[in-house]
Amino acid sequence: MGLSSHRHLLRRDGSAILGDVTLPSPCKHAFLAVACIATLLMTACGAPKVTVTPSSSTSATAAPTAAAQPFAGAGFRTNIPAGWQDQTNSQSALASLSGTGTVLMLLASPDHGVIVVRITPQPVADDQLAQYLTSITAVGATGVSPAEPVDVDGVSGVLVTYVVTPAGGAGQETEAMVLNQTGNTYEIALTTAQADFSQDAMGLQEVLDTWKWG
Repeated sequence: MGLSSHRHLLRRDGSAILGDVTLPSPCKHAFLAVACIATLLMTACGAPKVTVTPSSSTSATAAPTAAAQPFAGAGFRTNIPAGWQDQTNSQSALASLSGTGTVLMLLASPDHGVIVVRITPQPVADDQLAQYLTSITAVGATGVSPAEPVDVDGVSGVLVTYVVTPAGGAGQETEAMVLNQTGNTYEIALTTAQADFSQDAMGLQEVLDTWKWG
């Protein structure tokens, strides 16, 4: 995959105590043993049986993956990096996102960074991709990079990076890219604390390296 020449990693084109006990006589002992066995049999027969039905989709509270796991989205397949959590089916996580379009994948890193893949509301022409990225860049963003070329499994697109620093908060760095495939415009973006960007960028790199269309 050809990646851009930007300064970040992605841009190159995880026992009982016995006290005073009176022992029962042998007859009593035998009676107690029989009683215990009967009780156990009755419990086993009478207790309701619990069954677990495996989910056919990703759980909204899926645990972070111990190793990379496959992910199948609409029109693409990729891997969830080790240590990241699939939150695609989490309504609360989805509600916290800004932007428009249909979210196809939402992954969260251990340090609360997120990778979001979505389809834009309307397809964007190839020669308008850079302009579209500029239009969706957050208000007040600083350090906005020029649009740079990116390649995802043989499909060319453009990417930009920028930093947004909320009042009294830490800077959040975003790398966003858009590209066209089968009549849809896909937006892939990583947003994380500026201090964690280099680490989370490796997660995005794995997503892009294992990305397959179809």
